[in-house]
Amino acid sequence: MVKWVNIFKGFLMGICELIPGVSSGTMALLLGIYDQFLGAISKIVSKHYRKAILFLLPLVFGMGIAILTLSNLIDYLLRNHMVPTHWFFIGLVIGVVPMMLRISNYKVEFRAGHYIILFMAVALLFVMGMSRGEEQVINDVAITFPLLVKLFFSGILASTTMLLPGISGSLVLLILGSYSIVIYAVSELTSFNLGILPILIAVGSGIVLGLLVASRIIQYMLRHFTYLTYALILGLVIGSVFAIYPGLPDTALSWTVTVLSAILGFAISWYMGADNEDTI
Repeated sequence: MVKWVNIFKGFLMGICELIPGVSSGTMALLLGIYDQFLGAISKIVSKHYRKAILFLLPLVFGMGIAILTLSNLIDYLLRNHMVPTHWFFIGLVIGVVPMMLRISNYKVEFRAGHYIILFMAVALLFVMGMSRGEEQVINDVAITFPLLVKLFFSGILASTTMLLPGISGSLVLLILGSYSIVIYAVSELTSFNLGILPILIAVGSGIVLGLLVASRIIQYMLRHFTYLTYALILGLVIGSVFAIYPGLPDTALSWTVTVLSAILGFAISWYMGADNEDTI
């Protein structure tokens, strides 16, 4: 039963990874498994690796199902109904804020330094959102050593940010100019073009290294600088709205659909986080 539940949780996290700007870490927060998720990743290379793998496998399986089955639907919604779709995810993200405020006990624990970190995180996401370029469709890639090095470090940064609520790995890849290359490599692999494997190996190696290192760093921060880390996460969650913001609707019907989408996203997020007293 637990495994099926974790597959479904992984499915929800996988949906988030399909949207540049939405983090699966945010969904892990809502689902109440953020600390377990970080801990399992960090323990893969320890003597507890079997327990960690057993916890992660259903999540990874669920994420894979979501990416394979919903990528076309998400692509359709983003292409044809971008504004209401993005506002649904904005509602989803904003709905995390009440839970984070409750967990962080900000009225008692936050001082000037906490608010500085919070606003710096919001500012960082604002700059990243404004720096986001449009995805460029590519039809060929010349595989060179400098490109592989760039993709390796892109993978490290993308996986590191994926673990932080508020920043998605796909957004980081987009800003670094690696998103289209990775998407192209994945599509070519599905066409059995094995010549593209060096790109996927470079990115994949970076992702694995980033996950292993970042999970330990974030866990350390949560244990030793708990409320400063809460402030950082809260700022990242709030700031991620800038990365998702698609503009405003231009027709009365679009306004109606967009408002309802945002309310629905907020309601789902608020409901999922309402009973989570300690999800980090």
